[in-house]
Amino acid sequence: MSVINPVILEVFKHLILAIPEEMGANLRRTAFSPNIKERMDESCALFDAKGRLIAQAEHIPVHLGAMPSAVEQVVADFPRLSPGDQVIVNDPYRGGSHLPDITLIAPFFWKGKLKGYAVNRAHHADVGGKTPGSMPGESSTLDEEGIVIPPTLFVQKGAIEKDVLRVFENETRNPAERIGDLTAQVGANCLGASRCIDFIRRYGETAFESFVEALIDYSRSRVRAHLMTLPNGVSEASDNLDGKILPIRITVKVIVEDGSLEIDFTGTAPQSEGNANAPISVTRSAVYYVLRCLLPMDVPPNHGCYESLHVVAPKGTLLNPRPPAAVSSGNVETSQRIVDVLLLALRDLLPDQIPAQGQGTMNNLALGWKEQTYYETIAGGMGAGPRCQGASAVHVHMTNTATTPTEVLETVYPIRVLKTRLREGSGGTGLHPGGMGVTRELLLLEDAVVSIQSERRRFPPKGIAGGSDAACGQNLLRRRHGTEVSLPGRTTFQASKGDIIVINTPGGGGWGRSPGA
Repeated sequence: MSVINPVILEVFKHLILAIPEEMGANLRRTAFSPNIKERMDESCALFDAKGRLIAQAEHIPVHLGAMPSAVEQVVADFPRLSPGDQVIVNDPYRGGSHLPDITLIAPFFWKGKLKGYAVNRAHHADVGGKTPGSMPGESSTLDEEGIVIPPTLFVQKGAIEKDVLRVFENETRNPAERIGDLTAQVGANCLGASRCIDFIRRYGETAFESFVEALIDYSRSRVRAHLMTLPNGVSEASDNLDGKILPIRITVKVIVEDGSLEIDFTGTAPQSEGNANAPISVTRSAVYYVLRCLLPMDVPPNHGCYESLHVVAPKGTLLNPRPPAAVSSGNVETSQRIVDVLLLALRDLLPDQIPAQGQGTMNNLALGWKEQTYYETIAGGMGAGPRCQGASAVHVHMTNTATTPTEVLETVYPIRVLKTRLREGSGGTGLHPGGMGVTRELLLLEDAVVSIQSERRRFPPKGIAGGSDAACGQNLLRRRHGTEVSLPGRTTFQASKGDIIVINTPGGGGWGRSPGA
């Protein structure tokens, strides 16, 4: 174990944590698309030369937990990168999550020796595929969802590879925006790498390496000590995705034993013919998030946090599919249900800590025109807890994005925002009521292709400890001539100018029995 003065460790910890935060600010400031600039759908992190996570910004949980898989793949595929190089990847079976999430990985060096990697992942509003926005309501194979990029050299000694750019120019619906966002990602990594080199230049190579080891050791020991306070035991739970016809079951067994945690998804449904499949990197990401929720807030997230954790997800199942299965909603929707089912299982072991279920969906909406695509996720209700009521109109668990400002949305796209308001009565009741969902109504000013990926339209977010369940979500289309059509949770369709898209998001479950109930 590395030993370092605890005061110095604390100072260095904040210095290193500031780097990915600055990377994220730079990426948002220089990005072209509202999805990254305004919704902040991006994440940044730092890794050491061995590919171990050192530090991450407080960005998007589903991005951050899956990043180690991408770095691990790049370390294996590119053992001899040079200064100025950057590798690009979005293949979910080679370290990616789903195709719109594009990851760039930049090594940094000191006196010719590899010292680590600056990494960012950003959701692009379109990466090709059969529908604008690359989030089809229905897809069965990966290539239907967009371009698939295995780990590929994107920047070589500071120069962007034109062959890779041509893929985006030829295969995406708004190539100028895509290339602008990719260039912003390149710049963010250059900033992160330069800040790490400045750190080494100021404090020395030995101090940097000792600090990295000490920080990982510190997180490892803190996590193990916290897990030792949990009661040994085994708990199981199941929950459902809505499914097109039949529900899709996710089953988990949580085993806590002497400072270690095993999460076993044996018994989960086989991989789906649709796009609800979650790559193993996404499955691990959801588990990492739940572990983070159990830990004290001052434990720095890095490689050491996850060494006491073992995840079992049998190959060929929904949570570890075989290629070329489609995965677009696995990243955004199935990841949410993994969190829900894990918290259900932990309820038996930690009854005074676990909240009711939140909305359990990201309510993904993608709109496409001739050369424009827009993508957003929509907030909902948070589940109530043993000490507080649930928050309303927030993104919960695996997502952490903002809402695109109405002024930007209406300026850039042929859309008018008619309504964004709380959905009264959608939260579960109880001693502590669940948060309310949102009603969002968008008027189309031009014909558009609309894709929706959403959950909790059949199975409501559960209340806990006597609290009631929340309201399910609902998707509607109000045609310009006045008829209203109920839409399924996953769908793609052609909408006309004057049509109104209505998304009613789920609330959060209530906690505890109401007084007098």
